[in-house]
Amino acid sequence: MKIMITQEEAMQRKIWDRIIDMFGLDADKDYWDSEQFILTEEQARQLGLIR
Repeated sequence: MKIMITQEEAMQRKIWDRIIDMFGLDADKDYWDSEQFILTEEQARQLGLIR
């Protein structure tokens, strides 16, 4: 299963910093609010999005 989350959703859930680390993103770069990130089931579990 794949889970998609946008930058805006990640910010609302207060997991944006963890997404940055998980994907190796540049923290100083601006990202679109609607930019989507595809998580594996295991990544989603690590972030507490699913059980």
